[in-house]
Amino acid sequence: MRFGLLAFLLVPGLAAQTDLFAEIDPAMKELATNTGLPMKSRVDRAFISKAKLKTFLETRIKETVSDEELRVETLTLRLFGFIPADYDLKSSTVSLLTEQAAAFYDYRKKKMFILESAPESTQRFVLTHELAHALADQHFNLGRFIRKGKSDDGATARLAVMEGQAQWLMYEIMGSKMGQSLRTDPGLVKMMANMGESGLSQYPELTNAPVYIRESLLFPYSRGFVFNAQVIEKLGNSGFSQVFRRPPTTTQQILHVEKYFDRVEPTPVVLEPTPKTHKVLVEGTFGEFDCLVMFKQFGDPATSLDRAAHWRGGQFRVSEHKKTKEPLLQYTVVFKSAEAAVDFAALQAHQKSERRSVEQRAERVVVSVGMR
Repeated sequence: MRFGLLAFLLVPGLAAQTDLFAEIDPAMKELATNTGLPMKSRVDRAFISKAKLKTFLETRIKETVSDEELRVETLTLRLFGFIPADYDLKSSTVSLLTEQAAAFYDYRKKKMFILESAPESTQRFVLTHELAHALADQHFNLGRFIRKGKSDDGATARLAVMEGQAQWLMYEIMGSKMGQSLRTDPGLVKMMANMGESGLSQYPELTNAPVYIRESLLFPYSRGFVFNAQVIEKLGNSGFSQVFRRPPTTTQQILHVEKYFDRVEPTPVVLEPTPKTHKVLVEGTFGEFDCLVMFKQFGDPATSLDRAAHWRGGQFRVSEHKKTKEPLLQYTVVFKSAEAAVDFAALQAHQKSERRSVEQRAERVVVSVGMR
């Protein structure tokens, strides 16, 4: 499953000064040196106001997500219990991204935008993150790359490739100014990985967002950074290209890099049949990321990562009664042990917001959810 409105995430913190434009070309050359990927063309650039940014986001969402797709996505998140009934997914997405905006690379227009009103207090290195997208786009076409995910979970994994690599390059160039390198200092990698949520308090929209929404926005950065650091540690500069040429297929491979290298794929899952009275609205993958958020939101956040690691496969489907329009969510999750399945089944049993039918069959949990 995936938070489908997230076409890109705007990264906080870049001082909007007129001499920033002069820094773009040298920064691109520095990125080329770090990655071994040559700069193919000059990056177009412009300033943008906060009001125009809001309009830009609203227009982009309208262009990429239909009203029906938005309705179905909102319904799906509600049925899982990930968002409250009154949550406005569209307006909240715009508010979340506008709140954090400082600079972004638009891979449709091949253009770098810098927010006019971004605070002076934040380091210029954030510019590197967005230019890393521009360099990757020149070699791998990011718009095409993200669309090629064979599942929604796979698309989230590809987004983690893009954002995680850009984070790695931002931190690497930041460290180089102080004589440090992620390539040679595992402690620096660990420190940067732990920085992820330390500054969230300055972003109230993100801090107060539902767990699933917040984690969907942060996962490509935090977990993507660790994944890319592990790939680069093993492969060196060739890792920058490999993750695009042979991207991870699941969020499980992002969370466990050894499964990426070993090409471990999920256990096949077959859902219970859709009732003949219902029309299918959407179906897809319930990945390890989704399992992680489920344990974090409804269980113990401190143990959610370890418990989600027992995930081996999952599928979901949302349908709607043809006459009454009453929705139905069906999903099956497979775990590596019966004990893990029992834990997940117990978690489902404690969710009171919707009608739930939960059946645990050895390592499988079969769940049906209907609205009250």
